[in-house]
Amino acid sequence: MLSTVAEIIRDLLIFVGVIAALLIALIVVVSKLPDANPLKRLLTALCYRLGATLAAGAIAIPLEPIPGIDLAYDVAVPIALIWYWFTFFRGAYRTMSHTPSQKAVTYRQSK
Repeated sequence: MLSTVAEIIRDLLIFVGVIAALLIALIVVVSKLPDANPLKRLLTALCYRLGATLAAGAIAIPLEPIPGIDLAYDVAVPIALIWYWFTFFRGAYRTMSHTPSQKAVTYRQSK
């Protein structure tokens, strides 16, 4: 029983390590893309949203003991985060739906 639990934990740690390595590789590949690339713009916006969400959670911890500010924070921040994430998904949809299609390239022979 104990060895089974140890194997599950080992497998989970391996999985987390592989996913972390893939994430780092993705970040390196995306950072090499040109600034006008839609994928780079999309992933940059996603990183900003994740950072804002993590910051909102980190700021909530020291504000918990303060009665008035705690209530205002508990109401305002989720509304702001929902709007912030909505703008991300709206922009992502616009980016994906307005991508130019691949045009057929025709070559003319020079005379």
